[in-house]
Amino acid sequence: MSARHVRRRLPVPEEAKHLDASLWCAEDRVVEEFVMEQPIPPYLFAFAVGELGFREVGPRTRVYAESAAGEVLDAAALEFAGTEEMIRQGEKLFGDYDWERFDLLVLPPSFPYGGMENPRMVFLTPTVIKGDASGAQVVAHELAHSWTGNLITNINNEHFWLNEGFTTYAERRIVEVVQGEEIATLNMGIGWRGLKDEMERFKDNLECTKLKNNQQGVDPDDVYSQVPYEKGFQFVLRIERQVGRTAFDEFLKKYIATFKFKSIDTDTFLDFLKANIPGIEKEINLQLWTEGVGIPEDAYEPVSTIYTKIISLAEEFKQGKMPSEDEVAEWKGQEWELYLENLPKSCEPSQVMALDKRYRLAESKDYEVKVSFLQVAISSKCREYHGEVEKTLKTVGRMKYLRPLYNALAQAGGTEEKQLAKQVFAEARETYHPIAQGVVESILSKYI
Repeated sequence: MSARHVRRRLPVPEEAKHLDASLWCAEDRVVEEFVMEQPIPPYLFAFAVGELGFREVGPRTRVYAESAAGEVLDAAALEFAGTEEMIRQGEKLFGDYDWERFDLLVLPPSFPYGGMENPRMVFLTPTVIKGDASGAQVVAHELAHSWTGNLITNINNEHFWLNEGFTTYAERRIVEVVQGEEIATLNMGIGWRGLKDEMERFKDNLECTKLKNNQQGVDPDDVYSQVPYEKGFQFVLRIERQVGRTAFDEFLKKYIATFKFKSIDTDTFLDFLKANIPGIEKEINLQLWTEGVGIPEDAYEPVSTIYTKIISLAEEFKQGKMPSEDEVAEWKGQEWELYLENLPKSCEPSQVMALDKRYRLAESKDYEVKVSFLQVAISSKCREYHGEVEKTLKTVGRMKYLRPLYNALAQAGGTEEKQLAKQVFAEARETYHPIAQGVVESILSKYI
């Protein structure tokens, strides 16, 4: 549970309340006692029930998964071996870790999110286990929530950027120290591409491009996007760029210490910012950043040698040039993801197939790479990949992958693609989480 385990004991009849006491105290029953001493918002109340095994990966961290999934457990223990180092870096940046334990639970593939930052017991999708420790970045994000989100919480979903913008910033600071500046910049580049895509997605609903927005009568799952994460990150980074990292780190620690175990809104944050960095409102247009639509002009597109190189290679693909094996020799999942995300939405089918023949992207074990490639394949009418698309949609339930693949099929324009989307959903529906079912249904009802 997202709480401290106290003990396992036998039930006693007085606890039965509305149940039959003999049922409550039946032979096969035990009581698990938990305690949570820190105040938490109700969305962080979570428990998991199953036959779970675990591996110790650090003094404060166990990795749990279903006992039957021994291979998953071993792979997760390797992927997340660096967790303690990340916790220590987080403490250096943001102050003490206030939750004692930082355990990780790898859920079955139907779990609809990348991770959920339940205190003491983070929930993770198995798709973050990539075999090269890069999945630890999702862990870095959930760990960062231990300060921004779990200690200081947005008062409601209209101020969601306070949770996710700060956490995306904190995640990249942790990754920068543990995995290096290049990797952090690549993450930033992937985020920048994602933010631009969201601007296109919401061009007819500009309210959703604001950090502080009106969600009266709106289901948050319908407008869930990268905007609070990536535009929120850009705003936090803009403040850091204005005052310098040293001064900003001091501000961040003070901010966390002042509001810990409280829920706040955007105005509370802005008042605190202006009080602690006098004159900041003269340097940065705070109202434009928090209440304006689109991406402000003083946002920061990342710059690094590798980032620039990948973008230029993606441009060359439009002219028919494929990257050479020497050029991609050092590439891991993130480099490929950034490259694929920056290709044209639809390409010559022969070009797409040639790229895959050389680099085997459709069968990548990294779902970020596989799904980015399959999106290009669908949009380019490469129907040879429909089998791989179907297999992927029947294997994972993470909405980050379901949403773009079903969207690509539904919007590809062809009857065959639309038919495939309907058929796969009919067959896979029951394996998806109810939230994911609702998301796919809304895509299909909109486009088919």
